[in-house]
Amino acid sequence: MGDRKKIRFIANPRSGANRRRNLPGLIEAQLDHDIYDAEIRHTEYAGHAVELAKESVDKGDYMVVACGGDGSVNEISSQLIRSNTILGVLPCGSGNGFAMHIGVGRNVSRAIRFLNDGQVITIDSCRMNDKTFLNLAGIGFDGAIAKHLHTSPIRGFLGYARYSLEEAFRYKMVPMAIQLDGEKLERTCMLVEVANAPIYGYGFTIVPHANFKDGKLEVLVANEAPKWRYLLECWRFLNRSFHKSSLVECYTAKEVIVTPLKKTAVHVDGEGFDLVGEARFSIEPGTVRVMVPRAHAGILRGVE
Repeated sequence: MGDRKKIRFIANPRSGANRRRNLPGLIEAQLDHDIYDAEIRHTEYAGHAVELAKESVDKGDYMVVACGGDGSVNEISSQLIRSNTILGVLPCGSGNGFAMHIGVGRNVSRAIRFLNDGQVITIDSCRMNDKTFLNLAGIGFDGAIAKHLHTSPIRGFLGYARYSLEEAFRYKMVPMAIQLDGEKLERTCMLVEVANAPIYGYGFTIVPHANFKDGKLEVLVANEAPKWRYLLECWRFLNRSFHKSSLVECYTAKEVIVTPLKKTAVHVDGEGFDLVGEARFSIEPGTVRVMVPRAHAGILRGVE
């Protein structure tokens, strides 16, 4: 093996997208095997990706590559925090918001080649109660959509569009108590988004000024309004201007506590579930090392 670096790819073999792509064949063809000693591990049950990532850290592997969407990135990165093991990303999921933001894009073959000559940057990680995240967490409307998707046989953009439209008709605005570094707000909300990075997925950007290297959380509060007004604002997700809407407020903080005053849902990096009690957010600066395309490293304001 010489001085080749140990790299582990973690993939879900039941993913239809991974089967269609012949991921092992792509890795064999596109990865520079003079640089890397590669291993592909397939998950066998829920939570297995977390175990495999922790095992790689314990062994001192150079890199672990999440072959999936934002949920896979979330699971695997949770074990890499404050370690020397680097996170790599292959966009094998649906929305791939994190992959889009770091410049990897949606082409898996090209993403593998980026691992050969990319650049390592160090980014912040975040926590909501006992869960970590790298990208976004949201309480309210988008949490409800993510919760539906979690148990739905309809995945991808079609599922996202379907449940967005359903929630647009039945969703009830939620009163929330919000604390931003101790400052207290009370709002009735469509949603509260806490952002480390800006992109949901599919190119939809909600908090474009979020910077996962500045040690701060960006908080977007979408206030109570007729839902048809939000439907008319949807175009703003595509031109990165939703934060400029008259319907929202934006704040910056290091510690955020959101307490919904009635039952609602939350998502963490796109994984949705019911929120019980308060959501307490914090940021942990400079705790995850990520491989990004060299040409994109400067755009991310973190050339090392």
